[in-house]
Amino acid sequence: MFDWNDLRIFLTIARTGSALAAARELNLNQTTVTRRIDTLEHALGNSLFLRGARGSNLTEYGEAILPHAEAVERAALLLDSAANRLHRDQGGEIRITAPEAIMTLFVGPLTLRFRESHPGVRFDYISAENRLDMAKGDADVAFRAGGVLDGDTLVCQALPDIHWTVYVSGSLAQRRGMPKGVDAMAGFPIVSYSGSITTMQHLRLFMAKVQPCDIVGSSNNVPNMLGMIRAGVGIGILPCVVGDMQPDLSRCFPPPEGLSTPWWLVASREANELKRVREFMAFAADQMRRMRGALTGTLDQSGARALIQTL
Repeated sequence: MFDWNDLRIFLTIARTGSALAAARELNLNQTTVTRRIDTLEHALGNSLFLRGARGSNLTEYGEAILPHAEAVERAALLLDSAANRLHRDQGGEIRITAPEAIMTLFVGPLTLRFRESHPGVRFDYISAENRLDMAKGDADVAFRAGGVLDGDTLVCQALPDIHWTVYVSGSLAQRRGMPKGVDAMAGFPIVSYSGSITTMQHLRLFMAKVQPCDIVGSSNNVPNMLGMIRAGVGIGILPCVVGDMQPDLSRCFPPPEGLSTPWWLVASREANELKRVREFMAFAADQMRRMRGALTGTLDQSGARALIQTL
C-alpha cells in the first residue's frame, strides 16, 4: 500500500518538472524526495518518471495515474477541511470575516452581545478587504458588499444598504468651507480611492463628478480614507455609519441618490448546518436591520451615533 505523502511528492514533481523543484516547494531534501518516489514506484510496480538532465517527465504509466492521484489529493483536502470544521464545532468557534471598518464598528459589539446568550461560542475575527473562499472553509460567516454574490453554495441574508456621502474635517472646513452638493466640489481638495475598492459602482458614480485636478491623494480602503479626511488632507467619501461616528467630521451634504452599497450576511452551506452559525446569522441580521437609520444616513450624525451605541 502506498503512502499519501509519497503521492503528494509525485504530484509536486509532475507540476514543477523536477525532483529539485519539488524538494524546494515541499521544504524537503532532494535525496528524500527521490527516495520516496522510488518507494512509490516499487509499491505501484511501475516507473512514474523519465529522468533526464532537463528534469523529470511523466512516463505513460505516470500520465495514466495522474488524474487518480489528483482525485486522492482532492479527497484529502476535503477531509482536512471537514476535520477542521469538526474541530471548530467541538470547540464552539465561528470564524467571521468583514472589511476592517465593518469589523471594528459592528462585529465586535455584535459578537459581544451574542455571547451573552451563547457564552460557549468563541469567535475567530478575520479582517479582510478581499473576499475569502467560504466553500473552502476560510470563514464561516462574512459581511459582504455587492449587488451580485458569486457562488451558488452560499446562504445569504440581505442587510440594509449602506449609504455614503462626503465628509470634511473641522480644520479643513474652517480654512476652505465645504461644498453643499456633489456638483459643487470643484476647487476643493479631494482624496479619492484606489485599488480594488474602485470597482464598486457607487464610487465610480462619485468619481465621475470629480475633477482630476482637484485630487490631492488616494486611499485603498475606508479606514485609510477616514484617517486622511480627519487629518484635513481633503474631503472624501465615507459610509455614513463610519463618518457619522467621528465627532470631528461633518457631512458636507446628505447622502446623494445612487451612492449606496448593498450588503449581505453570508455563510457557506456547510457552516450553516451548525446551529450556532444559524443562530448568529439570525441575531446579527436582526441587529443590523435595527441600525437601518444609521446605515442609510436618514438620521443626523448625533442620532446615528446614539443608535449605533445601543449595539
